[in-house]
Amino acid sequence: MNARIDPADETEPTEAAAEDAAASVQASADQAAEHAAEQSGTATADVTEGVTGAAASSSTGEAAPVPVQTVYVTAPQPPRRKGNRGLGTVLAILAAVVFAAAYAGVTALLILFVNPDGLGGAVGEFVSGPLFYVPVLVFLVAMVLWVLLANRASWWAWVLGSLVIAAVVYFATIGVLLLLAGGFGLTGSQAADLFRGFALNPAVVVAALLAREVSVWFGAAIAARGRKVRERNYEAWQEFERDEAEKRAEFAGQSAV
Repeated sequence: MNARIDPADETEPTEAAAEDAAASVQASADQAAEHAAEQSGTATADVTEGVTGAAASSSTGEAAPVPVQTVYVTAPQPPRRKGNRGLGTVLAILAAVVFAAAYAGVTALLILFVNPDGLGGAVGEFVSGPLFYVPVLVFLVAMVLWVLLANRASWWAWVLGSLVIAAVVYFATIGVLLLLAGGFGLTGSQAADLFRGFALNPAVVVAALLAREVSVWFGAAIAARGRKVRERNYEAWQEFERDEAEKRAEFAGQSAV
């Protein structure tokens, strides 16, 4: 007997197989999509982390303080100008010694001319009295003060200064002698008489004249040394200017290169 095959029965298994195949393909496609999504998410996360890390690093680098290095450059100092006050003071003291010796000698000659018999006692009394040491001390102070004032000045300053020193010695000696004689307790007429007596005293006049001569000649020596000091200061300044000009020229050449 031949079995009869129904076409409907053949169609049902074929459709079922097709459905199974389609389901299998769809499942495979879904798995592939999920895997691709996972890979994309991982890559995105890595990129995000990298960008975030770079931004954080960049932000940290900008916030970090930049060390500032301070360079101190010593400016060239011009040569110091030398003065003449030190040696001038020494010469002023020496001038006071010469003035004292000359003053004592000239006064001894005056005493010898007036009273030759009592020369020894009169000279000793004079040298130990204020009529001798007051002009000497006044001359020393006036000479030192003029040295400090004149410093490196030329001889003309000492020609003028000798007149000032002589006047100071003359009037200061009279004033000090008046004070030692009790000037504040004297009447006007007594003070006037004493002033005339001291002003016309030959020893005081001699002190003023010797003060002028000794100061002008020692002033010449001080001025000569002051001229040398001025020349040395000028030479030192010229050398400094030349060195600075050479440095500026060298720096300009390096900048141009």
